[in-house]
Amino acid sequence: MKNEGYIKDQDVSTIQLVLNVDPETQTLEHLAFLLIISAFIGLLLSLVAGLFLANRALVPIQKSWNKQVEFIADASHELRTPLSVMQTHLELLFRRPNHTIEQESENIYQSLNEVKRMTKLVGNLLTLARSDSSAQLLNKTVFNMGELVDKVANQFEPIFELKELHFTREIESLMCGGDQERLHQLCMILLDNAFKYTPSGESIHISLKKYHHSMTLIVRDTGVGIEAKDLRYVFDRFYRSDKSRARAEGGSGLGLAIAKWIVQAHDGEIKVFSQKNVGTEFHVKIPL
Repeated sequence: MKNEGYIKDQDVSTIQLVLNVDPETQTLEHLAFLLIISAFIGLLLSLVAGLFLANRALVPIQKSWNKQVEFIADASHELRTPLSVMQTHLELLFRRPNHTIEQESENIYQSLNEVKRMTKLVGNLLTLARSDSSAQLLNKTVFNMGELVDKVANQFEPIFELKELHFTREIESLMCGGDQERLHQLCMILLDNAFKYTPSGESIHISLKKYHHSMTLIVRDTGVGIEAKDLRYVFDRFYRSDKSRARAEGGSGLGLAIAKWIVQAHDGEIKVFSQKNVGTEFHVKIPL
């Protein structure tokens, strides 16, 4: 810079200042290095976090997919069994074309049984498919739940007598707002389940009571019971702790899954309590 009176010496025309900036340069270089490392670490952490969150987000989708694949496989297996039986019996009819209907009545009877079983299975599958799609299946009205439960109990009473089961009931008259047809189906499923797994000479009890602002439906039996390891799966579709025995009883493993859906559709809850070779209790609680 020109000496414009800064220094009182006529021989000095310009002034030059010298400053050591090495510390500042080193600081800037160090800062640039830190920024690059931080950016790399941040990018790496973002990548890891993204993969972790993406995998967590895919977990329910994967579970849903696995359940759907399992459901389709089980449904195919359940449908294949009656179809195979029907095919076998119908082929036997063609092998003896000269036989009368009376002579082949057994094959015809078995085929009709399988048709009825498959019709029921397809109906249950349709119900569950509609429940999965959130389709509106409820037609809620106000009716007497006590009368409905009593009606279902009357339907089962002769069947219980034939099997020599001791059947008791304790039913209160309760007005309820819900889908009468679906709640009728719920009672049928629970009593039918108790009937299938309760040996002759044992007992079945059904009760309907008001508890605060809810109604409590209990179906209790002294049947074969359910093992502790199977309790958490009893409401799963196609799940049966003893598959061979359940199939012999005509079960498909869909009844309790439908029962659970009916209860949840009415904003209620269903629980099961059971001990092997002691008995089973189903508790249903639905708001009034």
